Amino acid sequence: MTERGWKPLEGVDRECFACGVMNPHGLKMTFESNEEMLRSRLTVAPQFRGWSSLVHGGILSTLLDEIMSWAAIHLTKRFILTKGMTVSFRRPVFIETPLTVTGFIKERLGDRKALVVGEIRDESGELCATSEGEFVLFTLEEFRAKGVMPEEELKAMARSVKGMEA
Repeated sequence: MTERGWKPLEGVDRECFACGVMNPHGLKMTFESNEEMLRSRLTVAPQFRGWSSLVHGGILSTLLDEIMSWAAIHLTKRFILTKGMTVSFRRPVFIETPLTVTGFIKERLGDRKALVVGEIRDESGELCATSEGEFVLFTLEEFRAKGVMPEEELKAMARSVKGMEA
């Protein structure tokens, strides 16, 4: 059950390391949107630890990249690629701790780019890590020309994002 205003989003790539629910070695992120931001709530398993009982920094970076990517896709209704991102680690994040990861558009840079922010908070609401990323935005035809995804996956993605060109 989601809170008022938050609606679950359909996953597309079932094998993705970050959001693939069928990837036995992945993070299995799922997403909800309130049309202004996206969030994912999860608990990071022990196999993703770094030093001692801390979540590995690369995993935290992956969570942030994934939430920002899906925020860019769903909030701009465009296909995207991450151009660059910065991450700031603010507090230790421990494995097996419930986390909320959020992403939102900070600024649209014309029709082709967006600045997106990601945040990770622990179960007490403390800000643990932040990121800012620049994302290049593509139409379906532009993304198709890149040859990044097979045609059936492109169409599935377009169908899963309400308002995206099909």
